[in-house]
Amino acid sequence: MKAQGKIAAAPAGNVLIFPGPSRPAIRALVPREHGTWGLLLFPLISGAIIGYRAPNASLQPALWFLLTALSAFLIYQPLESLLGFSLIKARSQRQQRVAITSVIALAVIATAGVFELFHWHRGLVMGFGLVASGCFAVRILLGSSRRMRVPKQLIGAMGLSSTAAGAYYAATGRIDRTGILLWFASWLFAVGQIEYVHLRISTAQMKSRLQKLRSSMAVCFLHLLMIGTSITATCAGFAPLLLALAFIPSVIRVSVWVARPWRPLGVHILGLGELLQGLLFNILLVGAFLLHA
Repeated sequence: MKAQGKIAAAPAGNVLIFPGPSRPAIRALVPREHGTWGLLLFPLISGAIIGYRAPNASLQPALWFLLTALSAFLIYQPLESLLGFSLIKARSQRQQRVAITSVIALAVIATAGVFELFHWHRGLVMGFGLVASGCFAVRILLGSSRRMRVPKQLIGAMGLSSTAAGAYYAATGRIDRTGILLWFASWLFAVGQIEYVHLRISTAQMKSRLQKLRSSMAVCFLHLLMIGTSITATCAGFAPLLLALAFIPSVIRVSVWVARPWRPLGVHILGLGELLQGLLFNILLVGAFLLHA
């Protein structure tokens, strides 16, 4: 009671501030957009598998590329935090030390990986690194406005999906039409995923099927355009015959969402579903290229 009386009698200008729980330093190190892991790893694994099946391919440089790409990918979050561009900033001295140490350690690992790739005569891998770095630099220049969120994700996806061509090049030692096509197909699929997730979030409260249909017209057209592009590339002799099949599950996903009754949006379920969609797409993508070979 006495303590309460003292607090109540305190001058109005004095405010008691209780320190909140400190934010774990590890949060500044792990990319906050967890879907980016799938956008990075699935194309990388697909490119490595397809490249490894080529004549005179080698697995070891592909593994070095995996290590290098992962290290470079993990640098982005703590570096963005230190520069103040991230929503999760390194505020305390401990968080800053952890972020700086992580950036240095990951840079050393990535540099070692690049030197090893040069040893395997894979020096052109620097070109993919420059493309990815440019994409993420543009993301930073676009700022943190919510209006630019989707364009930033599309540009970031272009950098992440470049691992498909990079892994293919690391395995085969050459940059050819197959590697570029893998990159382009992976990025197209990522564009469809990003637009679909944005659609689901923006229409979370729409209960009418007609409203959902109207809102999804642009996304449906985009998915059909992907299939049309794949068929056109196949007819022109640039792509495998079964490439278009890899995009069909995405069209089915949108159609099912429009047709089914309304239900509350589960963000975690949506994320898991998109992860499975990415896995299915890459399985079909690898199958299309391996059967074509």
